[in-house]
Amino acid sequence: MTDYVLVGGGAFAREIFDWFAPGLEAGDRFSGYLDDGDQPFRAFGRDLPQLGDTHGFKPGPETLLVMAVGDPDGKQTLAERLTAQGGRFATLLHPRAWISASARLGQGVVVGPFADVSADARGGDYVTLNAYASIGHDAQVGDFSTLSGYVDLMGGVKVGRVAFLGSGARVLPGVSVGDGCMIGAGAVVVRKAPDGATLYAAPARRL
Repeated sequence: MTDYVLVGGGAFAREIFDWFAPGLEAGDRFSGYLDDGDQPFRAFGRDLPQLGDTHGFKPGPETLLVMAVGDPDGKQTLAERLTAQGGRFATLLHPRAWISASARLGQGVVVGPFADVSADARGGDYVTLNAYASIGHDAQVGDFSTLSGYVDLMGGVKVGRVAFLGSGARVLPGVSVGDGCMIGAGAVVVRKAPDGATLYAAPARRL
């Protein structure tokens, strides 16, 4: 039996719970969530207890944590804190996602419904792919980065660590997006985005 514990109690945690709870194997369950804020999960209509915050949590031997936070910086902070406390993170792949047999994904990854990870693509630890996001052939996504819904990374794209791509963003073939970049919703990245850049519009540019 596996006890899955959501790390985060916000809106994305609700999505993950709704995506994965119905398809758990017999005996597995979501036993609760951790959150450092004051928004109880029950307020959103999910009968799931808060098990405390992330500072003092002691995982049991059958506990697997699920990264239910979309913010890349937040994911990095929480992953480092909880692994130092003995936590282990699950990688959850929705059964309606398509993952190539030649693709490689790290620990703590969450892949939502209808997402696509194509041939020889690589995703680092704690990467998040929301529904309908796509990583093209030979593309690479660095640790802690988040792809919102309908993001399209074309073939050979490289996305650095701790980057965030907003809904519907697109990166053209072979283009690189640096560490810590913020790519706005609907942006089309046509040339290299340097580390820490914030880009919007099509073609993507600083505003």
